[in-house]
Amino acid sequence: MPNYRAYAAARFAIRPTVIAKLLSQLFGVLSVVMVAPTLVSAVGAPLLTTTTYLGIIALLLTAYLLGRILPNSDNVQTNEAMVTVALLFVLTSLLLSLPIMTLGIAFEDAWFEAVSGITTTGLSVINLEDKPWAFLFNRGWMQWVGGVGVVVLALGISIFPSSVGSRLGFSEQEMGDAVGGTRAHAKRVLIVYCALTAVGIVLLSLDGSPLLDAVVHSMAAVSTGGFANHADSLSSASSYHIAVVSLLCIAGAVSFHIYYLATFLPEREKWLDNQFFSLLLTIGLISLLAVAISWYQQSDLSWWQVVTLVVSAQTTAGFSTAGDVPLPNWLLLMLCGSMLVGGGLGSTSGGIKLGRALFVFQQARMHLIQSSASDRLYMSWRANASEAFLRDAMAVIGWFVAVLFASWLIFVMHGYPPLQSLYEVTSALSTAGLSAGLSHADLPTLLKFVLCVDMLLGRVEIVAFLILFMPYTWKGHRRRIKTRTS
Repeated sequence: MPNYRAYAAARFAIRPTVIAKLLSQLFGVLSVVMVAPTLVSAVGAPLLTTTTYLGIIALLLTAYLLGRILPNSDNVQTNEAMVTVALLFVLTSLLLSLPIMTLGIAFEDAWFEAVSGITTTGLSVINLEDKPWAFLFNRGWMQWVGGVGVVVLALGISIFPSSVGSRLGFSEQEMGDAVGGTRAHAKRVLIVYCALTAVGIVLLSLDGSPLLDAVVHSMAAVSTGGFANHADSLSSASSYHIAVVSLLCIAGAVSFHIYYLATFLPEREKWLDNQFFSLLLTIGLISLLAVAISWYQQSDLSWWQVVTLVVSAQTTAGFSTAGDVPLPNWLLLMLCGSMLVGGGLGSTSGGIKLGRALFVFQQARMHLIQSSASDRLYMSWRANASEAFLRDAMAVIGWFVAVLFASWLIFVMHGYPPLQSLYEVTSALSTAGLSAGLSHADLPTLLKFVLCVDMLLGRVEIVAFLILFMPYTWKGHRRRIKTRTS
């Protein structure tokens, strides 16, 4: 049995000064990121929208300058790093809802759109037909920034040292393969991210797509976000356009570190990540099964639509090619499973992540095998298994299922169809963005709030928000701040 008294004695509450310092530095990065939508709004949006963006930049810069007064800490705790990330996404979504409100959109809808953007979900309750082109670009920009993460941007321009950066968005498993430390790893991630986006823009432009569509759809695909410039998503796009976007979604759902390992290491086997092949294999098998069932059931969906929906669900991208064709119940369930698992660790995709699902499956398989093996072999397997990673995977999966059930129950209690409700909340919690038609302007405010919470929980993987609201996170004895020189 765990010794909870020992845990309590070694437990430290967060230090508000450290949180404020980390947030101020991240706000400094965010102020730079906000320059792009501000410039675009100055050209293609109402003056009030541009003024609002300028006000947000001024507010962020003020917070950054005030934060410079605070001491730099060299011993950031895990709970402090997680609380910082959770607060960052909440505060950023609230700030980004302000420019959206200048277009005459109610706060709950504007916040829903901002949360969906910064968490790379893709659900929307806004009519896009009468919106300026600058708004379409800025919502795609939100997803692009949310995909790479403000944390990675901060690390990429060398704000945080490695000791802090390793607790602000990088797993120990991924960092074990990163040559040169967290800072160098983040820079390589940024290079790969920008390169994939640029390649996508070029490829989509070759098809004669409007430049706005090429840019926004590339940003949304690489970030596995799913914001499209049209109300029917990609239903009216050409087959070439859909194929390129689908490939970009797969590229974004792969752990980014395999790209630069493939470039810098000559041994081919060192970069062939199991998650990469598992993602392709999963998409292939589910697509074959879904197409076979669709043919047997004589569905109105073409095989092409079914395959692209599977790709969008498994990568948690959220682009739809179904148009007005209602999805059959069997396909809704299959897509729920795909969204639930998601893409690879270290990628922009959501869900519980393919790496965790594979690891838990392997542990369950070994548990069955050990029943007929010798005790010595079983103990050897236990010694080699990563107990820390297993605990992390089980915690994420357990909390994911609990939140999913609670959200689903709220929708069903409001009278919405059970299967469509499950599909909607799975999409939100997995940050996928595929919709069964429930996410619209007339959705009750409470249910919009539930989906917003699901999107935020899914983006930071639930545990960070649980730590944010735990009483002992804020109350208890605190470490003394050990300062370092900048």
